[in-house]
Amino acid sequence: MILKKILLRSFVIVATAIALAGGSSWADDAVNPELYGSWDMLEIEAHGMTAQLTLTIEEGRVTAGSKCFFGEYNVFVQTTSPAEITADEIRVLEGSRAMKEYSPGFLECTASVYEGNMQYHLRDGKLVLYSVKEEETYVLTRSGGPFKSAKRYKKSRDPQLALDHTNRGTAFLRKRQYDAAIGEYNKALEMNPTNALAYYNRSVAYTSTGQYDKAVKDCNSALQLNPEHANSYYSRGVSYWHLGSKDQAIKDLQAAAKLEHKGAQDFLTSMKIRW
Repeated sequence: MILKKILLRSFVIVATAIALAGGSSWADDAVNPELYGSWDMLEIEAHGMTAQLTLTIEEGRVTAGSKCFFGEYNVFVQTTSPAEITADEIRVLEGSRAMKEYSPGFLECTASVYEGNMQYHLRDGKLVLYSVKEEETYVLTRSGGPFKSAKRYKKSRDPQLALDHTNRGTAFLRKRQYDAAIGEYNKALEMNPTNALAYYNRSVAYTSTGQYDKAVKDCNSALQLNPEHANSYYSRGVSYWHLGSKDQAIKDLQAAAKLEHKGAQDFLTSMKIRW
């Protein structure tokens, strides 16, 4: 049997700068330490061969790894490039490439890092990367255990579609049809997992139906995307209050009050709590 020479490359997504609705997901200039480490990227199958691509992020550098399998044979290769890492962006300063063969012309595996920028944020233990060039969002999971390929969300051809689902959800929310509202927000977030408004509005629906834990998680996601969103602090504060976490609730309500949320201000004033 003639075995074809197979070439697959692992890659770091090249992306131009993309504006987030608020900025940092950790602190103004600090990098969330949870970013560092290895992440499962993609699993690709072609011509009987499988390649598992990983991305490892460390302070000052990123590493692309590629492990290729063909039957009982396998080969692993990786390459590292210098990078500047901020609270919401990874800037790869120069590209790099490495190739390794199991035997000449039999099983060839290539790993590449491309120069460019990636926007990111962390949500629920996962890494969300944005590729403007490909118009895709990749949601990566931690490496370790069975390999799990990243979820990929292709941007809709109709840029209004995700917004339409958000607006329909808001219409249901105003009618107190909370389950229908949650369904619409789910669709909006599936198309655009960086939609801070959809996270916040869904948190209101969860709060209204007594699902306070879910409301807190949605507010966390909204605030990662927009740390200055007063309504999300207020909604999370209300949810914490119902969960019995009064100290955390007061902190969130004070944060909302400082951002001029009148409901939070009135509540704290009535409780004689300074904000």
